[in-house]
Amino acid sequence: MKKFLVVDFEFTTYERPVGRPRGFFSEIIEIGAVKLDGEPLTDCGRIQSFVKPHFYPKQAKDSMDFCMITAKDMQQAIEFPAMVQELAALYESGETYFVAWGTEDYKVLQTGCERHKIENPVKYEDYLDLALAYRLWKGDDYTTGLKKATEEQEVNTAGLWHTAFDDANNTGKLLIEMFNRGWKLEDFFAAREAYEAERAARQAERAKHHNGYRRW
Repeated sequence: MKKFLVVDFEFTTYERPVGRPRGFFSEIIEIGAVKLDGEPLTDCGRIQSFVKPHFYPKQAKDSMDFCMITAKDMQQAIEFPAMVQELAALYESGETYFVAWGTEDYKVLQTGCERHKIENPVKYEDYLDLALAYRLWKGDDYTTGLKKATEEQEVNTAGLWHTAFDDANNTGKLLIEMFNRGWKLEDFFAAREAYEAERAARQAERAKHHNGYRRW
């Protein structure tokens, strides 16, 4: 079985109605990661680092406040390329699943690498969206939040929510609990393929109706 690198990023956002800087994009300001391997899965590596916002540091304060990141924390922060090196040290292409809750973590990593003009070491085919996996496993038509999912599965969580390492650690605990309760990777991949095919069909149908409406 592949290893699992469970990752959570805290990153900047801009939600004010005015004043958005031209070209603004979300920058990672904290990384937390736990690597799981073996049977049963056990912790075999960790990352916990603050990351300097390089392009839009003035816009980081609101996000830092939300994530409880202080100016003192940022004095210890590393540069984005150094963070990517930390990540690459625990990730083996084709041998490690990059696990995150939702789609944003991989996107913000990819965008950051593009803007810093460095290669993203994490291949998209190794990315595993555990929020989607949980949704399909339960047969829901909505996405459950991480905190709610851990409560539903009676996971013994630790730490503070919206801090990168604690969120990654709790996501890893949920992954282990899902395995313990019978979740299987092969079932997820089959369900994901069917889900994506159905979604593509719906999008094509909507586009067809939209184009037909425009002709009138």
